[in-house]
Amino acid sequence: TIVRYGMLEDGDLVVVAVSGGPDSVALLHLLEELRGSFYPHVRLHVAHLNHQLRGEEAEADEAFVRELAERLGIPFTSERRDVRALARTQGRNLEEVAREVRYAFLRRVAAEVGARRIATGHTLTDQAETFLLRLLRGAGGEGLSGIHPVVDDLIVRPLLAVRREETRAYCEALGIPYRMDRSNLELERWRNRVRWEVLPRLVALNPQALEAIGRAAERLRVDEAYFDEVLGNVFPDALISRERDMLRLSVEKLRALHPALRSRALREAIRQLCGHTRRVTSQHVEALERLLEPGKSGRRVLLPAAVVVWREFDALTFRHQPRRPQPYWRELCPGEPIEVGGFGIWLERGVVEAPTSAGQIVVLDDERVPERLAVRSRRPGDRYVPVGRRRPLKLKTLMWAQRIPISERDRWPLVVTAEEDRIVCAPGLPVAAEFAVRAETRRLAVIRFERGRT
Repeated sequence: TIVRYGMLEDGDLVVVAVSGGPDSVALLHLLEELRGSFYPHVRLHVAHLNHQLRGEEAEADEAFVRELAERLGIPFTSERRDVRALARTQGRNLEEVAREVRYAFLRRVAAEVGARRIATGHTLTDQAETFLLRLLRGAGGEGLSGIHPVVDDLIVRPLLAVRREETRAYCEALGIPYRMDRSNLELERWRNRVRWEVLPRLVALNPQALEAIGRAAERLRVDEAYFDEVLGNVFPDALISRERDMLRLSVEKLRALHPALRSRALREAIRQLCGHTRRVTSQHVEALERLLEPGKSGRRVLLPAAVVVWREFDALTFRHQPRRPQPYWRELCPGEPIEVGGFGIWLERGVVEAPTSAGQIVVLDDERVPERLAVRSRRPGDRYVPVGRRRPLKLKTLMWAQRIPISERDRWPLVVTAEEDRIVCAPGLPVAAEFAVRAETRRLAVIRFERGRT
């Protein structure tokens, strides 16, 4: 496996992740053996993260790994993190947070010591367990491709073709001590039930079941590499715009893609926004695909990691869920421009002739407009009678009809009467009929909106 995937080069400095269990202990001793034969100039550095999840047992694990490294004469780095408290604070899954913290620690150690590789003790058995767990959750090809032998040209898994029982047999044959994690016996956890109940039955049906699953995962990795290559060519064509916390894709371009590529394009959008697609299930992707159907403009889907995706006419917008903007109310006086809701707003009264200038101009019947006006954000239940209509329409309906982006509607400025709070006008929307210019109008109230303010 090491040679097949080019995991090591003589002279490499390798950070070895050692928990104290048989897999990682066997990995450390195997790498130490290789230093004495095929890779004489490889250097090792042991790293151990104490997750503080198992009390005294976790402390004993850390002490065991430290003593092991000292006995072998290998540099050692450890760190303690209260992963349970961190997961509780973030409101996230404990195992997911533990994994993130662990790999962040390993990458940090590698950077500090100048290592070119991080070696972990994942085995063929881990690969089979991961494959089955993801299969039970309805994963696609990307998920079923399982644990990769090499990640980011940094993380390597030399034992990925070795069964877990083989690492234990290796340790016991050479009299190498190791630690046992008793939490691995708790059948309340999905992985443990797959480990102790499902896998043994599969192996009873086919003694080579683990190897067969490993081969299937390998073939899927090859397929996914091809899809990634194709996606790299088509995704930019579907991309409308990309900002720091928002990404927009063309609905038309997405619809034109083969379903296999379309689902991957949707995942790629999430990956580009969040850096990963963890916790994004096939059900999430299917919900996004339904947004592409006709008549779904205005609909939205909430994803893990506080990502919201909504359909806006011909675009699918991905964005980190923004905090709801604070409501605002500002008085609008003639000759005193204000900046609010992303607009600069000016009011002139008693005008005889409508001006032509930059920005969007709204012209009203000055005699019908009350003396005091204000600008505010929208409120639940807002409605008014637009010019050309006889009955009031919901503001939400008018915003949708004028294609005002969903992400901007809570900040969109509404000019209202200050006393009675009746909507007068808003940028991009029809004027309220009661304040519109008529044939008998003699003087005008002029409101100018200019984008790009505040």
